[in-house]
Amino acid sequence: MKCLVTGGAGFIGSNLTKYLIDKGHEVTVIDNFSSSGRQKVDSRVELIKGSISDDDILNEHVSSKDVVFHLAATGIIKKSIEDPYPYFENNLMNGIKLLEAMRKFGVKKIIYSSSSGVYGEPKSSVIKEDDPKQPINPYGATKYALEPALSAYYHRFGIESTSLRYYNVYGPGDEQYPVTRAIPKWVKAAIKDEPIILYWGGRQKKDYVFVKDVVRANLLAAEKCTGFSVYNVGGGQPQTMLKIAQTLKKVIGKKLIIKDMGERLGDPEVLVADISRIRKDLDWEPQVELDEGLKYTIEYYNSGRKLP
Repeated sequence: MKCLVTGGAGFIGSNLTKYLIDKGHEVTVIDNFSSSGRQKVDSRVELIKGSISDDDILNEHVSSKDVVFHLAATGIIKKSIEDPYPYFENNLMNGIKLLEAMRKFGVKKIIYSSSSGVYGEPKSSVIKEDDPKQPINPYGATKYALEPALSAYYHRFGIESTSLRYYNVYGPGDEQYPVTRAIPKWVKAAIKDEPIILYWGGRQKKDYVFVKDVVRANLLAAEKCTGFSVYNVGGGQPQTMLKIAQTLKKVIGKKLIIKDMGERLGDPEVLVADISRIRKDLDWEPQVELDEGLKYTIEYYNSGRKLP
Protein backbone atom coordinates (compact mmCIF):
# COMPACT_ATOMS: atom_id res chain seq x y z
CA MET A 1 0.00 0.00 0.00
CA LYS A 2 0.98 3.60 -0.52
CA CYS A 3 0.59 5.12 2.95
CA LEU A 4 0.57 8.67 4.26
CA VAL A 5 1.36 8.98 7.98
CA THR A 6 0.65 12.37 9.52
CA GLY A 7 2.58 12.87 12.74
CA GLY A 8 4.95 10.11 11.70
CA ALA A 9 7.81 11.49 13.83
CA GLY A 10 5.81 11.16 17.05
CA PHE A 11 5.90 8.31 19.55
CA ILE A 12 3.25 6.08 17.98
CA GLY A 13 3.81 7.50 14.50
CA SER A 14 7.51 6.62 14.39
CA ASN A 15 6.76 3.07 15.52
CA LEU A 16 3.96 2.78 12.96
CA THR A 17 6.18 4.11 10.18
CA LYS A 18 8.88 1.54 10.88
CA TYR A 19 6.28 -1.24 11.13
CA LEU A 20 4.70 -0.33 7.78
CA ILE A 21 8.07 -0.13 6.03
CA ASP A 22 9.15 -3.47 7.51
CA LYS A 23 5.92 -4.98 6.13
CA GLY A 24 6.80 -3.78 2.63
CA HIS A 25 4.53 -0.72 2.35
CA GLU A 26 5.50 2.61 0.81
CA VAL A 27 5.36 5.43 3.37
CA THR A 28 5.29 9.22 3.23
CA VAL A 29 5.48 11.10 6.54
CA ILE A 30 4.25 14.64 7.18
CA ASP A 31 5.45 16.08 10.50
CA ASN A 32 6.50 19.51 11.73
CA PHE A 33 8.49 18.09 14.70
CA SER A 34 6.68 20.46 17.06
CA SER A 35 6.13 18.08 19.97
CA SER A 36 7.65 14.69 19.24
CA GLY A 37 11.06 15.39 20.77
CA ARG A 38 12.50 13.66 17.69
CA GLN A 39 14.48 15.26 14.88
CA LYS A 40 14.44 12.46 12.30
CA VAL A 41 12.42 9.48 11.11
CA ASP A 42 13.22 6.14 9.48
CA SER A 43 15.51 6.84 6.51
CA ARG A 44 13.44 4.59 4.24
CA VAL A 45 10.43 6.94 4.21
CA GLU A 46 9.73 10.08 2.24
CA LEU A 47 9.78 12.81 4.88
CA ILE A 48 7.89 16.07 4.41
CA LYS A 49 8.76 18.60 7.09
CA GLY A 50 5.68 20.71 7.57
CA SER A 51 2.09 20.78 8.78
CA ILE A 52 -1.14 19.41 7.38
CA SER A 53 -2.40 22.98 7.69
CA ASP A 54 -0.32 23.72 4.56
CA ASP A 55 -2.51 23.36 1.46
CA ASP A 56 0.50 23.00 -0.84
CA ILE A 57 1.82 20.05 1.18
CA LEU A 58 -1.56 18.34 1.18
CA ASN A 59 -2.10 18.94 -2.53
CA GLU A 60 1.27 17.43 -3.37
CA HIS A 61 1.36 14.45 -1.03
CA VAL A 62 -2.19 13.22 -0.42
CA SER A 63 -2.87 12.24 -4.02
CA SER A 64 -2.24 8.65 -5.13
CA LYS A 65 -2.25 7.28 -1.55
CA ASP A 66 -4.18 4.14 -0.68
CA VAL A 67 -4.60 4.98 3.00
CA VAL A 68 -3.95 7.84 5.41
CA PHE A 69 -2.91 7.13 8.99
CA HIS A 70 -3.78 10.33 10.82
CA LEU A 71 -1.76 10.73 14.03
CA ALA A 72 -0.81 14.43 13.84
CA ALA A 73 -2.24 16.20 16.88
CA THR A 74 -1.48 18.59 19.71
CA GLY A 75 -1.59 16.30 22.69
CA ILE A 76 -0.73 17.58 26.17
CA ILE A 77 -3.89 17.81 28.28
CA LYS A 78 -2.58 20.46 30.68
CA LYS A 79 -1.69 22.79 27.82
CA SER A 80 -5.09 22.25 26.21
CA ILE A 81 -6.68 23.63 29.37
CA GLU A 82 -4.34 26.60 29.47
CA ASP A 83 -4.77 27.48 25.77
CA PRO A 84 -7.63 25.60 24.08
CA TYR A 85 -7.85 27.37 20.71
CA PRO A 86 -4.72 25.84 19.07
CA TYR A 87 -6.01 22.39 20.00
CA PHE A 88 -9.31 22.91 18.18
CA GLU A 89 -7.48 24.47 15.26
CA ASN A 90 -4.96 21.65 14.88
CA ASN A 91 -6.82 18.56 16.05
CA LEU A 92 -10.20 19.39 14.52
CA MET A 93 -9.91 21.94 11.71
CA ASN A 94 -6.64 20.60 10.29
CA GLY A 95 -8.27 17.16 10.37
CA ILE A 96 -11.09 18.57 8.25
CA LYS A 97 -8.52 20.04 5.84
CA LEU A 98 -6.97 16.59 5.52
CA LEU A 99 -10.37 15.04 4.79
CA GLU A 100 -11.05 17.71 2.17
CA ALA A 101 -7.74 16.93 0.46
CA MET A 102 -8.64 13.22 0.50
CA ARG A 103 -12.02 14.04 -1.03
CA LYS A 104 -10.37 16.19 -3.69
CA PHE A 105 -7.94 13.47 -4.75
CA GLY A 106 -10.19 10.46 -4.31
CA VAL A 107 -8.33 8.85 -1.38
CA LYS A 108 -10.86 6.53 0.22
CA LYS A 109 -9.48 5.30 3.56
CA ILE A 110 -8.27 6.93 6.78
CA ILE A 111 -7.22 5.39 10.11
CA TYR A 112 -7.58 7.97 12.86
CA SER A 113 -5.71 7.96 16.16
CA SER A 114 -8.30 9.00 18.71
CA SER A 115 -8.18 8.77 22.50
CA SER A 116 -9.92 7.30 25.54
CA GLY A 117 -10.13 10.96 26.59
CA VAL A 118 -13.32 11.18 24.53
CA TYR A 119 -15.21 9.42 27.36
CA GLY A 120 -14.38 11.93 30.09
CA GLU A 121 -15.36 10.69 33.55
CA PRO A 122 -16.78 7.24 32.75
CA LYS A 123 -19.94 5.91 34.34
CA SER A 124 -18.47 2.41 34.59
CA SER A 125 -14.95 1.10 35.18
CA VAL A 126 -14.85 -0.94 31.95
CA ILE A 127 -15.64 1.22 28.95
CA LYS A 128 -17.42 0.15 25.77
CA GLU A 129 -17.26 2.12 22.55
CA ASP A 130 -20.96 3.05 22.78
CA ASP A 131 -20.69 4.45 26.31
CA PRO A 132 -21.39 8.20 26.73
CA LYS A 133 -18.81 10.58 25.33
CA GLN A 134 -18.45 13.58 27.65
CA PRO A 135 -14.89 14.95 27.37
CA ILE A 136 -13.75 16.96 30.39
CA ASN A 137 -10.86 18.85 28.76
CA PRO A 138 -10.27 20.52 25.39
CA TYR A 139 -7.87 17.79 24.23
CA GLY A 140 -10.49 15.07 24.68
CA ALA A 141 -13.12 17.29 23.08
CA THR A 142 -11.01 17.88 19.97
CA LYS A 143 -10.21 14.19 19.55
CA TYR A 144 -13.90 13.34 19.76
CA ALA A 145 -15.05 16.21 17.55
CA LEU A 146 -13.35 14.77 14.48
CA GLU A 147 -15.15 11.43 14.80
CA PRO A 148 -18.62 12.69 13.68
CA ALA A 149 -16.85 14.42 10.79
CA LEU A 150 -15.30 11.09 9.78
CA SER A 151 -18.77 9.52 9.86
CA ALA A 152 -20.17 12.33 7.70
CA TYR A 153 -17.35 12.05 5.14
CA TYR A 154 -18.00 8.32 4.88
CA HIS A 155 -21.77 8.58 4.45
CA ARG A 156 -21.66 11.52 2.05
CA PHE A 157 -18.35 11.09 0.21
CA GLY A 158 -17.45 7.41 0.59
CA ILE A 159 -14.24 7.92 2.60
CA GLU A 160 -13.97 4.85 4.82
CA SER A 161 -12.64 5.58 8.28
CA THR A 162 -11.68 3.81 11.47
CA SER A 163 -11.25 5.66 14.75
CA LEU A 164 -8.92 3.91 17.21
CA ARG A 165 -9.39 5.15 20.76
CA TYR A 166 -6.07 4.58 22.50
CA TYR A 167 -5.72 4.09 26.23
CA ASN A 168 -2.30 4.45 27.92
CA VAL A 169 0.26 3.61 25.25
CA TYR A 170 3.85 2.96 26.35
CA GLY A 171 7.08 1.60 24.93
CA PRO A 172 10.22 2.51 22.96
CA GLY A 173 10.23 5.72 20.97
CA ASP A 174 8.41 7.94 23.44
CA GLU A 175 10.32 11.23 23.26
CA GLN A 176 7.45 13.52 24.24
CA TYR A 177 8.55 16.94 25.45
CA PRO A 178 7.72 17.92 28.08
CA VAL A 179 7.32 14.40 29.46
CA THR A 180 3.85 13.89 30.96
CA ARG A 181 3.26 10.14 30.64
CA ALA A 182 3.91 7.98 33.71
CA ILE A 183 5.91 5.06 32.34
CA PRO A 184 8.62 7.03 30.48
CA LYS A 185 8.90 9.36 33.49
CA TRP A 186 9.27 6.38 35.80
CA VAL A 187 11.77 4.51 33.62
CA LYS A 188 13.96 7.60 33.22
CA ALA A 189 13.77 8.27 36.97
CA ALA A 190 14.62 4.65 37.82
CA ILE A 191 17.65 4.68 35.53
CA LYS A 192 18.92 7.84 37.28
CA ASP A 193 17.99 6.58 40.79
CA GLU A 194 15.51 9.42 41.15
CA PRO A 195 12.12 9.17 42.92
CA ILE A 196 9.11 7.69 41.14
CA ILE A 197 6.01 9.79 41.75
CA LEU A 198 2.78 7.99 42.66
CA TYR A 199 -0.69 9.30 43.50
CA TRP A 200 -3.46 7.73 45.60
CA GLY A 201 -0.97 5.25 47.03
CA GLY A 202 -0.73 3.62 43.62
CA ARG A 203 -4.26 2.20 43.98
CA GLN A 204 -5.55 3.60 40.68
CA LYS A 205 -6.25 0.95 38.05
CA LYS A 206 -5.43 1.96 34.50
CA ASP A 207 -5.19 0.31 31.13
CA TYR A 208 -1.75 0.11 29.52
CA VAL A 209 -1.03 -1.17 26.02
CA PHE A 210 2.36 -1.65 24.36
CA VAL A 211 3.08 0.47 21.31
CA LYS A 212 3.78 -2.50 19.01
CA ASP A 213 0.29 -3.81 19.73
CA VAL A 214 -1.12 -0.38 18.85
CA VAL A 215 0.65 -0.15 15.48
CA ARG A 216 -0.49 -3.68 14.66
CA ALA A 217 -4.08 -2.53 15.28
CA ASN A 218 -3.55 0.32 12.82
CA LEU A 219 -2.48 -1.95 9.99
CA LEU A 220 -5.25 -4.46 10.69
CA ALA A 221 -7.77 -1.61 10.53
CA ALA A 222 -6.37 -0.50 7.18
CA GLU A 223 -6.54 -4.03 5.80
CA LYS A 224 -9.88 -5.18 7.19
CA CYS A 225 -12.17 -2.26 8.04
CA THR A 226 -14.87 -0.91 5.76
CA GLY A 227 -17.41 1.87 6.26
CA PHE A 228 -17.10 3.87 9.48
CA SER A 229 -15.98 2.06 12.63
CA VAL A 230 -14.72 2.82 16.13
CA TYR A 231 -12.58 0.64 18.39
CA ASN A 232 -11.03 0.81 21.82
CA VAL A 233 -7.33 -0.06 21.74
CA GLY A 234 -6.09 -1.00 25.18
CA GLY A 235 -4.73 -3.81 27.26
CA GLY A 236 -8.20 -4.76 28.41
CA GLN A 237 -6.88 -5.56 31.89
CA PRO A 238 -6.68 -3.23 34.90
CA GLN A 239 -3.15 -2.60 36.20
CA THR A 240 -2.69 -0.75 39.47
CA MET A 241 -0.03 1.92 39.29
CA LEU A 242 1.63 0.25 42.28
CA LYS A 243 1.81 -3.05 40.38
CA ILE A 244 3.40 -1.28 37.42
CA ALA A 245 6.00 0.23 39.76
CA GLN A 246 6.65 -3.18 41.33
CA THR A 247 7.01 -4.79 37.89
CA LEU A 248 9.42 -2.04 36.87
CA LYS A 249 11.46 -2.75 40.00
CA LYS A 250 11.62 -6.44 39.11
CA VAL A 251 12.56 -5.86 35.46
CA ILE A 252 15.14 -3.13 36.04
CA GLY A 253 16.69 -5.06 38.93
CA LYS A 254 17.20 -2.24 41.39
CA LYS A 255 15.47 -0.69 44.36
CA LEU A 256 13.09 2.11 43.45
CA ILE A 257 12.55 5.32 45.38
CA ILE A 258 8.76 5.76 45.46
CA LYS A 259 7.21 9.05 46.50
CA ASP A 260 3.45 9.05 47.11
CA MET A 261 1.93 12.48 46.45
CA GLY A 262 -1.48 11.55 47.84
CA GLU A 263 -4.75 12.48 46.18
CA ARG A 264 -4.98 14.12 42.77
CA LEU A 265 -8.42 15.37 41.80
CA GLY A 266 -9.79 14.48 38.39
CA ASP A 267 -8.20 11.03 38.20
CA PRO A 268 -10.73 8.21 37.82
CA GLU A 269 -10.08 5.29 40.17
CA VAL A 270 -10.49 2.69 37.41
CA LEU A 271 -10.25 3.23 33.64
CA VAL A 272 -10.13 0.07 31.51
CA ALA A 273 -11.01 -0.63 27.88
CA ASP A 274 -13.54 -3.20 26.79
CA ILE A 275 -11.73 -4.63 23.76
CA SER A 276 -14.28 -7.28 22.81
CA ARG A 277 -15.30 -5.42 19.63
CA ILE A 278 -11.81 -5.14 18.14
CA ARG A 279 -11.05 -8.71 19.21
CA LYS A 280 -14.14 -9.95 17.35
CA ASP A 281 -13.95 -7.76 14.24
CA LEU A 282 -10.20 -7.56 13.63
CA ASP A 283 -8.95 -10.62 15.50
CA TRP A 284 -6.71 -8.27 17.48
CA GLU A 285 -5.67 -8.52 21.08
CA PRO A 286 -2.60 -7.41 23.02
CA GLN A 287 0.37 -9.73 22.67
CA VAL A 288 3.00 -8.00 24.81
CA GLU A 289 2.77 -8.52 28.58
CA LEU A 290 3.67 -5.70 30.96
CA ASP A 291 7.02 -7.12 32.09
CA GLU A 292 8.12 -7.74 28.50
CA GLY A 293 7.00 -4.27 27.41
CA LEU A 294 8.84 -2.62 30.28
CA LYS A 295 11.98 -4.60 29.38
CA TYR A 296 11.89 -3.23 25.83
CA THR A 297 11.22 0.28 27.14
CA ILE A 298 14.14 0.19 29.56
CA GLU A 299 16.44 -1.12 26.82
CA TYR A 300 15.38 1.76 24.58
CA TYR A 301 16.24 4.45 27.12
CA ASN A 302 19.51 2.70 27.95
CA SER A 303 20.73 2.13 24.40
CA GLY A 304 20.96 5.28 22.31
CA ARG A 305 17.25 5.73 21.53
CA LYS A 306 16.90 3.28 18.63
CA LEU A 307 13.51 1.81 17.89
CA PRO A 308 13.47 -1.99 18.22
